[in-house]
Amino acid sequence: MARQNKQGKRTTGEPLIAFNLREILSMADLSLLAVLVVYTALAVIFYSHVPKASANILLNAVIVLLIIALGIGDKLHGGTIFRIARRYYAIPIIYLMYQQVHSYVPVVHPVLYDDVLIGWDKAIFGLNPTQWLQQFAHPVLTEYLQLTYTVFYFLPVLHGVELTMKGDYERLTTFVYFMTFGFLISYLMYFLMPAIGPRFTLHNFLATNQELPGLFLTKTFRELINAGGSAPAGIPDPASVVNRDCMPSGHTMMTLMNILLAFRYSSRLRWFFAIVGGSLIFSTIYLRYHYVVDVIAGVICAFAVLYIAPRLQLWVRSKGFIQA
Repeated sequence: MARQNKQGKRTTGEPLIAFNLREILSMADLSLLAVLVVYTALAVIFYSHVPKASANILLNAVIVLLIIALGIGDKLHGGTIFRIARRYYAIPIIYLMYQQVHSYVPVVHPVLYDDVLIGWDKAIFGLNPTQWLQQFAHPVLTEYLQLTYTVFYFLPVLHGVELTMKGDYERLTTFVYFMTFGFLISYLMYFLMPAIGPRFTLHNFLATNQELPGLFLTKTFRELINAGGSAPAGIPDPASVVNRDCMPSGHTMMTLMNILLAFRYSSRLRWFFAIVGGSLIFSTIYLRYHYVVDVIAGVICAFAVLYIAPRLQLWVRSKGFIQA
């Protein structure tokens, strides 16, 4: 067996790692690992039907190794670099998970529920809200709302940076877990009711720039959003390839979660998040990305995740799956 010399240094044969995964994984890590397992299983089961299935499997394996490596590095070395890396690595991974889920949704559940969602909106309001809002359209309003919609991913990052600058790593860890869990749950829920949204079903998608013009940046922002949703400019039939990610509204769900946590943590930016985030939620309807029932579902999901996440964490700890 490996021994230590009198100076306490490791001698030949001593294992480099003397701890197991329970000691290095966080709840955010476990959330990502669980979804990676689901995605990989779907890639294997529907291998012949999923575009780039092999690439997805390889990517998932790399991400798993990255999560474990960061956990080991943090455990062995600690320090600010690993502490920050452990909490911010999820940002690009979450986006990769968003892109990947759309390889599976059309294969697993190849049905669109836009007609159902339109029917629900009409049953509640007696009309199509996105069409009704057209009468209030103005280039200044459109410019502002397109900007708020575009900064969706940056708002929770800004909140995380504030917690980091305060040195409040305990709250930062909880915040990262809640947001990561929320994003991943929203992605999995796309399997339930795939939909492409009113900009394709109730409006002429190709005429959006003419019907909802902005001032200077709206068209650029809009094209970036379209490209991120698999509908880049010039594609012949965008409705057939765009991401089926309307129900629930992830923009609403995650933005509301960020606002609620900002007030819970007494963030200095809480009113900024409330104003910009509230505008963002309204923009999802005004800009024709979502039906109102998508937004209602997003609100319900936000409260559900904030209720479930801490209780799930306590259960996981009680079962000994993690120690952090």
